[in-house]
Amino acid sequence: MKRYLFILIIFSFAGIFKSQYNEQLYKKALSDIYQNPDNSQKIAQEMLKDEKNPDNLIKLYKLMSHSYISKRDFDKSLDWILKMKELSKNVTNPEQKVKILNATSIQYQQMGLNSKTLEILDESYQICNQLPDGKFKTYYLGLNSALRGLVYKSQDNNELALEKLLIGLDYIKKVGNYDNAIPNTSVFLYNIGYCYFYLKRYQEAEKYFLRSAEVAKAANAESLEAFAYKGLSENFTVLGKHQEAIELLKKSVNLSKKVGDLVLSEGIYKGFSDNYLALQDWNNYEVYNKLYIETKFAREQSELASLNKSIDVLNQENNKKIEEQKNRLRIISFIIIAISSTLFIWFLLKFIQHKKRNKLLIEKLNQINKITT
Repeated sequence: MKRYLFILIIFSFAGIFKSQYNEQLYKKALSDIYQNPDNSQKIAQEMLKDEKNPDNLIKLYKLMSHSYISKRDFDKSLDWILKMKELSKNVTNPEQKVKILNATSIQYQQMGLNSKTLEILDESYQICNQLPDGKFKTYYLGLNSALRGLVYKSQDNNELALEKLLIGLDYIKKVGNYDNAIPNTSVFLYNIGYCYFYLKRYQEAEKYFLRSAEVAKAANAESLEAFAYKGLSENFTVLGKHQEAIELLKKSVNLSKKVGDLVLSEGIYKGFSDNYLALQDWNNYEVYNKLYIETKFAREQSELASLNKSIDVLNQENNKKIEEQKNRLRIISFIIIAISSTLFIWFLLKFIQHKKRNKLLIEKLNQINKITT
């Protein structure tokens, strides 16, 4: 009886200390990233308590990072990326490696570190391309192409960006809502809209902004819907439809209240000020132009802080690589010196042996000469 009681107690304690990870709760937090990132963070923080499973930790760290990106708080987002990278050192699962590389590339892309982003995307592509066919491979190849598109768009290479984004969109359409694919579809549609906008193809731009808004609305991704309306309002502004643009910006304001995205707010305030300026509504122009300048300054300060931290991280990585190269060179130098020393000693011994043998031969020859004479 005591034995059974002991086993029961052991199982009870095992239940208390088991992982608190809950997939449904995780999906809830994931779905809140684009409409209520604060709630997403709250859920993730609660799930992180007592969580020990590395796979679950990586998923939650990635979630925390993306929720801060949603708010354009790159400094805190980078902190979670660094935690994830530290945890990933011993990861051997190729799918987990792809997820980590993808999250890291998003971080660097958002911070404008384009060469580093492309470097990581190349590494991710090599791993992903070797995986068996399936939703995971399709989805992450799509993300890979689309992220390249975002890099080229930031470099004003809109035609190449459009090509990569459309390829990424085709991939992602094939996987349904696998791993939050639908909100990402809205992001890609929105950026495709901007590529057409910058290429002055305004009808195509309008079509993609509207599609982006529809997809975001279906996914309850309010901040993405707000972004789509902001893009559409810019399209209307260029076409001289100032009142329609203002109505869309009002929708964006209502949708983005819970998000706190500085880039979105900056774009909305600039949109208001540009349209009120065109309508010669000076009072509203002054109000929104002031808000635009203040938000732009806050966004630049936030990006500067995260960029400084990122530069420190990159310097640490480079210093580590340099140290590794130095250690490798030391080892190679030691091996070369050891081999050279060994060969030198071997040749020296051979020379001494040869000299001794010659001396003996000379002595024998001398003895023979003496005998013959």
